[in-house]
Amino acid sequence: MNKKFKPYIEGLAVGCVFISITMLFQIPLYMSFIIGALAALGGYRNSIKMDKEKAEKNQPSKQDQE
Repeated sequence: MNKKFKPYIEGLAVGCVFISITMLFQIPLYMSFIIGALAALGGYRNSIKMDKEKAEKNQPSKQDQE
């Protein structure tokens, strides 16, 4: 999977899961879409944050190089 599309795909997956969960509780459709959109946005931002933290962790620190 291309790293460029990974946050979008993860955000979309989280949004779909939240929409399906809210539909189980018989919440109105428009509210399910709003909750799903907010969850997708959160999943997208979390994916970017996790990738950034992983990249920082993999970089050798300056103390290790000395």
